This record gives sequence, C-alpha cells and structure tokens, in this order.
Amino acid sequence: MTDRRLLVISRIGVGPPYAGNRSRMAALLDDLRALGFELHFAGVDLSAEEKRETRKAVDRWIHDFVWPPGGRRPLAARVRQRLGRALQGLRRRCWPGREPGPSIGNRPLDDWFHPSWLPEARRLQRAGNYRRVLVSYVTHSAFFEVFDSRCLKILDCHDVFTDRNALLQRAQLDPEDFWISLNQGDECRGLRRSDVILGIQERESSYFQRLTHGRRVVRTVGHIIPSDPLPFAEARVPVVGYLASANPLNRVGLRWFLEQVWPLVRKRGGVGRLVVAGGICEAMPFPEEVELLGVVPSARDIYQLSLFMINPMRTGTGLKIKTVEAMAHGRAIVTTPAGVEGMALTPGVSVAGTADDFAEAVLAYLRDPAAARKAGVAAAEHLDGLRHEAREALLEALDTPPVQRFRPAFR
Repeated sequence: MTDRRLLVISRIGVGPPYAGNRSRMAALLDDLRALGFELHFAGVDLSAEEKRETRKAVDRWIHDFVWPPGGRRPLAARVRQRLGRALQGLRRRCWPGREPGPSIGNRPLDDWFHPSWLPEARRLQRAGNYRRVLVSYVTHSAFFEVFDSRCLKILDCHDVFTDRNALLQRAQLDPEDFWISLNQGDECRGLRRSDVILGIQERESSYFQRLTHGRRVVRTVGHIIPSDPLPFAEARVPVVGYLASANPLNRVGLRWFLEQVWPLVRKRGGVGRLVVAGGICEAMPFPEEVELLGVVPSARDIYQLSLFMINPMRTGTGLKIKTVEAMAHGRAIVTTPAGVEGMALTPGVSVAGTADDFAEAVLAYLRDPAAARKAGVAAAEHLDGLRHEAREALLEALDTPPVQRFRPAFR
C-alpha cells in the first residue's frame, strides 16, 4: 500500500511521564513515524495539556471529538443504564450480604461513544479518504463503522475490559474507583469491528484470539519503549524509587509495600531512601521518612536518582509500563507476579509474591549496589531485543492488506 498516511483516533495522547498509557502512546507514535507513516491525529476529549504535547508527536492534528456540554446519551443507552442500576439494587435488597456477580459495574460497549461523533468522522473520511485507521480502546470501536472495506481498521486495545470491575472489587477498591468494564459479549462485538487487533501482552492477545474465534488478525505490540539507560548518580545512601500516577491500583500496591514490606526492610537492617514521584504523592498519606518529589517534569528525574525501582502492583491488566520503563532507563526493578504478567523471565526484573520475598529482594540490592547496577544494564540490553520484536509485529499489522480481511462482524 503506497499511501503511508495513518489516521489515529485516540482518547489518550502524549502526557505526564507517570501515566503508563500515555507513555506507551508516546512510544507508539514515535515508532509509527520511524516506520515511515505520516500521522494524522484526531483526539477524543483530550485535556489541553495532552493536546499541546501530542501535537508535537504527530504530523497533522485534524480534529477534536468532544463530548457535547450537557450532551445526553441516546435514550436506549440511558434506559439500559437505569435498568442495570435498578437490577443491582433489587439484588442487594433480595440477597443482602451476597457477593455481586462478575458483571458488577459492567456497562454497554458504546456508552463511552457519543453518536454525534459518527457524522463528524464521516466528514473526516470523505475529506481524507484514509486507507489505514488506528483506534485506541475497544470502547471507541464504533468509529470503525465509518470506514469501508478498502480501509484497514486497527484496534489498539491497551487492556482487557471483560468484567474488569470484578477484578477491581477483588482488589478491595472502592466502587467509586471502578472504571471501564464490559461483559464478554460486548468486548467481542467491539473487537470484531476491526480487521487487526493489537494486544499489549501475549496473554491478552491470546484472549482476543479466542474471543474472535481466530477471525481477526491479532498481533502483540508491547515492549515499544526505547532503551535510554541513564548513568547512576553518586549517593551515600542508595535510593529505592517509585514513579506512579494516582491510579487506585497504584495506591493499593504502594500501601501494601509501605505497611508490609518496607518495615521488614528496615527491621532487617536495610539502609536506603525511599523516594516516590508522580501524581500518587498527592493521592494518599505517607510516613514521614518517605521522600516525595511530586509531579516531575520528566521521568528521567526519578530514574536518574534511583539505584533501582519497585513496582508493588497487586493486580491489574495490560502490560505494566512501570516495569518496562525501569528496564528502558537501565534500572533493575523488584515487582510482584502482577507486575510482570504477560512477560517472560527477564534480566534485571526480580519477582516476589510475598511481603517477605519482596523485602529480601530489596535488601539484596541495597546490600550490593554493584549487583543492582549490573542488573539494570542487563535489563536495558534485553529490552532492545523485545522492542525489535514489537516493532516487527507493528509493521506486520500496518501492512496487512485490506483484501485479507475476514468476513465482517455480525451487526
């Protein structure tokens, strides 16, 4: 296909360095341009900051899709939502104390898509006649309805959303912190609107393949962050670093580390400073001994300072960008099994399933800084190979000829 223009429609842009999905988007846009594609970008309800930063990363900004002020969802969607709430209330009254089923908090696939965006997208396609379009997140897959069979439709999934709020409930999150959650049928319907599906890690790619019964091309594009190993700062006391947004799953994981792991490190004679950066600094209380950097202008600030990083993630979906970013900056990392889900055993990444094991892994690096630095170098080198594989998968996805599309999804 000689036309190298790519229309990207996304609800996330390039933004703060401590937000994993935005870091991945920045790396994805960089790789797409490096592969020779001309990026035309349409943002979906992006903040002013994201617009400003994303404009620097694309060739043309062509449209803003904005949820109309006071705009209401279609009547059918509002009725479904009210019926769902009423049904949940009835279950609570009839079966008090009973655990909710896995469908807790699930909403219809297109609840995050405003119908006014369809005519706007049609006008864009009439003007641009695009032959490739990439849409971020299955909840915005309705955009694909605008593009005919001559256009290659690529869905960048980022996460699995089937019964996601049930997972968050098991992690003991407050319902106010629940996010996007779909039933399996709706996620399947969104996936089938595309021709090519990008999974962020192997386990999720396999799930998408099963869900679409092999009728869609699925490629895994995960480790796309370029290696940028930083020199280690001279420090009398080694620094244990953590960079995160205020995401509730990050708060759950860090709280576990502060309550159950860090006290063990101290009790067993560990000498080190714990330094935290990102939006999480303002989202939860901290012991006085923890040093808070707050929101940093660049992720390099915390990595440059740290001997190694931690990622005490307790649960979640997608690829754990915090783990990959640490590797990219040449830093070893201690994490949980959830922090490496979808990744093979990797140099420089220590995996600990219990508080005791996590504390021992932290202590090992604090007692042998040379080993931590060596592990960080190995991690960055290993990531280079993974990134090459991811770029090859991305190029395969983008060069899938439209004539190889499978039968269209049932409407």
